[in-house]
Amino acid sequence: MNVTIIGCGDVGLRCATLLRDQHSITAARRNADSLPAWSNPRSCDVGDPASLGWLANHSVDVVIYSLAAASFRDEDYRLAYVSGVENVLRALAGNQQALKRFIFVSSTGVYHQNDGSVVNETSATEPARFNGQRVLEGERLVKATGIGTSVRFSGIYGPGRLRMINRVASGNFTPPAKSSLTNRIHVDDCAGALAHLVSLLQKSDIEDCYLASDDRPASTTEVESFIAAELGLQYAPDGTQPTDSGKRIAGSKQCSNARLRASGFEFQFPSFEAGYRHLIQTL
Repeated sequence: MNVTIIGCGDVGLRCATLLRDQHSITAARRNADSLPAWSNPRSCDVGDPASLGWLANHSVDVVIYSLAAASFRDEDYRLAYVSGVENVLRALAGNQQALKRFIFVSSTGVYHQNDGSVVNETSATEPARFNGQRVLEGERLVKATGIGTSVRFSGIYGPGRLRMINRVASGNFTPPAKSSLTNRIHVDDCAGALAHLVSLLQKSDIEDCYLASDDRPASTTEVESFIAAELGLQYAPDGTQPTDSGKRIAGSKQCSNARLRASGFEFQFPSFEAGYRHLIQTL
């Protein structure tokens, strides 16, 4: 199949690498100079409709829309997840008959639950913060096409995404009173999940939403103490204050990956222990 990845950054390029042997890839981003030649790189800006004109006549079966907001501001989230989606969908209007699926990289930030409950693809989504609201708007735009699939990733970690490891290494632990249930997924499993869904499309249709998180929801305390032990450090949270403001964190909940698991996906790193141990060993 012809797979086009719009916003081909870290996750997108990892996904493209997994797909390249069996599919024709087109990787698009604002500056495509650093993309490999085999990815058929294209430079475009989702905020500039004129730069998306090539999509009207582009041979494409599957689009993966994988944008990240430039900053934690409402206008940047609106650009990445709302107006950017609208511009790409307009550019693809002439390709609607050929296009099989529009896969939208979403976030568990669309959930509002903060009581430790289990959430899945059918759980209520009533985010109070602008970031979750804008991502949810993007999901609705994609679903309205009739060929949209949203993949809600939980907290992504991995090479280049070392925020928690760096914080623990600096001795800044979350005070026990502020510990909450958190959910994670290794970046390699993010790419693997997207590639898995593309592969499924060769045999059958896929659902309109998947929650992509590993098997081990865990408290901040559990994760930090494990990382500290792997780093050979003493875990001493009393009296410390985290250096991160926590603005991006959206509540205490347990994300269920049952639907993704049922589709046949196997995690490379099914728990935060497996993922962080491998990451620390390779640093």
